[in-house]
Amino acid sequence: MTSRQAAVAALAPALVLAACGPRGALPVATAQSIAERYQWVPRSGASSEGVDYAALATRRGAARTIPYYSGSIKSPLDGKTHDYEIAGSDPKRTTGVTKIPYLPIVLVIKFSNGTVLDPRKPGCGDTVSVADRFFEGPNFVATPLDSNGVNVGRVQLTDGFQRAEFWRILKSRNYHTVFAAVRTPLVLHVDAPKDAGTVKGVCAGNDHSVGVIGLGAYYAMTKRIVTKHATPMEVPVLLTYNVFEDDSSGCCVAGFHSAFGRPSGTQVFATAAYSDAGLFRSEIEDVAIGTHELGELLNDPFVGNATPAWGHIGQVSGCQSDLEVGDPLTGTEFVHVYHGYAYHPQELAFFSWFFRTHPTGTGGLYSFKGTLKGVEGKCA
Repeated sequence: MTSRQAAVAALAPALVLAACGPRGALPVATAQSIAERYQWVPRSGASSEGVDYAALATRRGAARTIPYYSGSIKSPLDGKTHDYEIAGSDPKRTTGVTKIPYLPIVLVIKFSNGTVLDPRKPGCGDTVSVADRFFEGPNFVATPLDSNGVNVGRVQLTDGFQRAEFWRILKSRNYHTVFAAVRTPLVLHVDAPKDAGTVKGVCAGNDHSVGVIGLGAYYAMTKRIVTKHATPMEVPVLLTYNVFEDDSSGCCVAGFHSAFGRPSGTQVFATAAYSDAGLFRSEIEDVAIGTHELGELLNDPFVGNATPAWGHIGQVSGCQSDLEVGDPLTGTEFVHVYHGYAYHPQELAFFSWFFRTHPTGTGGLYSFKGTLKGVEGKCA
């Protein structure tokens, strides 16, 4: 088994097995109070299904997908050479802008008790719709951004992150990886499974409730939507409001990114919940999960990039071996003000942190705001 095969074997059960086997009991049956809901632990996931990695590496049929480049790196941690694919263009060779087409999708979800969680409406305590906050916010609109004391330009958050993590090896400061919308947001009305449920949110009224859907059912639903409305040449980004998924580990999966094989190529997509502040004991609010998933999608678009084992940090209690740049810092946010609104994107780990190679990022550090110094998260 190659390092890539091992990584895929470790990742796939997170979502694919959840779709095929039994899931944990929905917490909504017992967690009716805010105090109980506050104990839920938000986390993110990733999965791949039927991806032809050999074809991607050699640019054969499965390579009909979003722009990406391939490379390899030897890590001093395990002495192994690890292959990878990253969305965009190689920062060591590229001097311009690479556009990643994306399809914005707004999911209006109706539950069997009549509750409708609608991103077209404002979140708790806000006057602007969740959809506008997200799709017209700093994940998709260029704003001034700095990382570890370095001005990385007027950029989208994830573009700024990729510039920052490869700052010391950029061939040109004109290097960018930009999400470009293929249309205005597509609004889809969907019914939650009958065994899904809701609990009270932090604001009064059903419009601000918290919805919980089984992970397997939600994954199957999103895959159907993606297959129907998108092509492998674009990234569907599915937005929900206060809707989370549970599995055998309990609640809550707040978002995930995935890749699956299609006859026409390799499809990648992401889904994320825009969540009200104060839902969880962890600092997860507004665009935090969206930033997490988009950053991971760019760094590991086909969910097959293997790394030396790391863990005991962020949302990872054990050890895992994948290039998931959000997982080591789940719950670590920073404030980014845009048009007078304080957004809370999640900090992301740099590429070199996973391999413990010489830092290529801003400030000689290993994450976007310097939380990671290079010694954290080691596994024997």
